[in-house]
Amino acid sequence: MSHQLAGAAPAGRKFYLDVLRALAIVSISMNHAVNRAYENFDYAFFEFRSIPLWSSWIKVMAIVFGHIGVPLFLMISGALLLGKQIETGEDVKRFYQHNLLPLLLTAEIWYVIMYFFLLVFHTNWGEITLGSALSGLVSTVLFINQTTMDSMWYMPMILCLYLLVPYAAMIVKRVPMRLFLLPCVILYLSEMVFPTINDVFHLEYIDTSVSFSLKSSYLFSMYFLYLFPGYWVSRGGLRRVRGRYLAVGAGLIFLLCCVFQFYAYSRPAQVVLDYDFVLLPPLAALVFELVRRLGRHLMRFQRQITYIAKISFAIYFVHILIMSLLEWYFPYRGWSKPLAMLFLEMVSVSGSVIIILLASEIPLCKKYLFMMKG
Repeated sequence: MSHQLAGAAPAGRKFYLDVLRALAIVSISMNHAVNRAYENFDYAFFEFRSIPLWSSWIKVMAIVFGHIGVPLFLMISGALLLGKQIETGEDVKRFYQHNLLPLLLTAEIWYVIMYFFLLVFHTNWGEITLGSALSGLVSTVLFINQTTMDSMWYMPMILCLYLLVPYAAMIVKRVPMRLFLLPCVILYLSEMVFPTINDVFHLEYIDTSVSFSLKSSYLFSMYFLYLFPGYWVSRGGLRRVRGRYLAVGAGLIFLLCCVFQFYAYSRPAQVVLDYDFVLLPPLAALVFELVRRLGRHLMRFQRQITYIAKISFAIYFVHILIMSLLEWYFPYRGWSKPLAMLFLEMVSVSGSVIIILLASEIPLCKKYLFMMKG
């Protein structure tokens, strides 16, 4: 798979990156599973008051774990893409041809698949005309008022990052990271610190908000706050920190994230931890470094982990279709919520692996649908 954000590494792949990819796709699918097994939006507060405390804590831990995956994928991208030798306009052009365009093509194929998937399985045909169906399809592939799965928010974000990655790769090689810290701090304040403060105000019904005039839109995407640390950590940025401190730090930050989300569920106002949460970048960075150091202990499972890593991008697309069909047609809602969450997770991921294994026997599917190589 040539897709560096969620797929295989180049020749001479590093096993710890495969472990991170496998962990990340399990995290992302878990996020989708918990959102379907539990109430996580409009009725989260009422559910919190009606389910046992232990079930609420399982939900909270699943939510926090489920939000580690995207940061890890982005950090893997930073480790791989920002290290590329990009010096000239020709290098940028080559990057677009070999990285951006294949990603765009695969995204468009999946937009078409998901559009017709929703049209067939989740649309009232009495409200659809041929003209509206065709115009909806055209709008979707043009990124305008898209009709697609919610999980596909990831693709426009990735495509925009890819447009700027060549220039970011030039910067990190020419400018010491300490000098690049200031714009990253501004971005962190704008996109994570102040939004988190405003979430707390919202939960406490404090009729005010904190604004920050140095807007992130004047700089660049907040997701660079995951991309740059991935590059930094992969090059030994945390090598001087003892392993026990990394583990304690990661555990403590994970616990703080869980406590925040538990507190949020206990309030009538609806706030769910997201990728702009202030503690997610340090949590993901510590997990990245722990796996970088300890991943070798999983070498006995290298074949299985490497395969999951290779098809992780494909799982991202396929599992949501399986999970949606289960959500719409399978009667799991009478089950205990943790059991339902585990069922959705296991069936959607294992089903994805089987489908990808079979479909990748077709060369065109393997190359264009799943972006797999080798």
